[in-house]
Amino acid sequence: MSSQFFGGKVPLLEYDADVRDFVGDGHRAAEAGNDPVLPRRIVLAFLGDVVQKFAVAQGWQVGFEFDLIAGVVPMWVGEYQGEQLALVNMPVGAAASVTVAERAVMLGVDTLVAVGSCGSLVPHEAGALILPTKALRDEGTSYHYLPADRWVETDAQVRAACGEAIEELGLEFVEAATWTTDGFFRETPGKVIARRGEGCEVVEMECSALSAMAQFRGVRFGQILYSADSLAAEVHEQRGWGSSFREIALNAALDAALKL
Repeated sequence: MSSQFFGGKVPLLEYDADVRDFVGDGHRAAEAGNDPVLPRRIVLAFLGDVVQKFAVAQGWQVGFEFDLIAGVVPMWVGEYQGEQLALVNMPVGAAASVTVAERAVMLGVDTLVAVGSCGSLVPHEAGALILPTKALRDEGTSYHYLPADRWVETDAQVRAACGEAIEELGLEFVEAATWTTDGFFRETPGKVIARRGEGCEVVEMECSALSAMAQFRGVRFGQILYSADSLAAEVHEQRGWGSSFREIALNAALDAALKL
């Protein structure tokens, strides 16, 4: 991208399609010619301590440690129903989550299944499972991976695998559009009404960015969301932030990854 494209009023609109980048190229060069460090399928779990508890209980090993300023992010590797999978406890937010996902792709991953909570913009019961079909790009990270647009879609094959896995667990799900935002404390009444009017049933903080990164890198991405808090009424309802649904959501994501 020539410097002539820079200097506009809104920097996020200055998309650069160049696949080269200073930091990533160094990592990719270091991995070139080596065997993949991670299996090709990974579950990106926004589930807190449930992830490490599962990995330790299953005897999984840390395949790679990603050292971030907030702490080390272990990427677990192990056998699940006879096949190798990777699993990582993800940081919250578009930029941080894409940074971790990018590193996983550099280490051999080509299929990413994310799982985490969301806020309901319409009346969903706590724990309801939602598969995002597309995400409204109200964050900054996706604009570094795709030209400016309002929506980005998730991968249909990954979404289908997630749906099959959920049904095989005897559970139900809905497919819906999601609103991805950077502003956790800026989900205002006016914005909620507007996003609901565009068809968004839930809100979270990563889906559009991870979808954009996956499309740019030529890998597959989909996500399972479970309804935690609710913004569907006039007053915010925390509903325990969905903590009791984390284990079943993780199982669904792991089962889905096996199908891909």
